[in-house]
This record gives sequence, C-alpha cells and structure tokens, in this order.
Amino acid sequence: MIDRAQLARFLVVALGGALGALARVAVDMLTPANVWAASTLIVNVLGCVALAALSAYAARRPLAPLLQLFAGTGFCGSFTTLSTVLLLFTSLSAAGYIGYLLLSVVLCLAAVFLTHTLLDRHLARPQELS
Repeated sequence: MIDRAQLARFLVVALGGALGALARVAVDMLTPANVWAASTLIVNVLGCVALAALSAYAARRPLAPLLQLFAGTGFCGSFTTLSTVLLLFTSLSAAGYIGYLLLSVVLCLAAVFLTHTLLDRHLARPQELS
C-alpha cells in the first residue's frame, strides 16, 4: 500500500516529468530543422545547467525534498536526452558520432562546472539587506 508521502513524491516527479517533456518539445520546435541534432545538444547543456544550479543551491540553502524531486528527477530527467544522443550513433559515421559525443561531453561538463562554481560563489556571499 502506498502512503501519502510516497504518493506526493510520485506525483511531483510525474508533474516535473510532464513539464520537462513539454519543454523538450518546445526546444525542438524552436530549433531550426536544418541544424542537425542542435536541439539535442541544447537540451542536454541546459539540463546540465539546471541540475548544477539545483545542486549548488541545495548545497548552500535548504531546499524542500519535493522540490528537488520535481526539478531534478522529474523535469531534468525528462528534459535531457541521453537516449537520443545514443540513438544518433545509428545515423552518423563513426567519426561524426565521436565528434558529436565529444562536443556534447565537453559542453555539458563546462556547463556544470561553470554553473555550479558561479552559483556557489554567489550563494556564499553575505546577503545584502534591501
């Protein structure tokens, strides 16, 4: 039997996942069709930025566990597209796929490092009173 806490976790992940999937489709629709696989690269870099920001924030400030599940597991989990990156292997030459994979890894790692570092520094500063 599922209890209320488990149901709440399930529902926030489902809602985050639905919104992440819609955001993924929106990026596809906004990305020019003639730029091959650009939307996949864009969502993976943005997903890395979002997860790094969530992680940096949660390390410095209290964050509700349901919000973490909603944003991290739900939204980012359905927004990013590792399966699409792997599927691209079937439509590219080996050299093209390796180049794309390296570009994806380098950009995503840079996005995570920069986002986490910058946000962590910002959050570590004393808050100014308005």
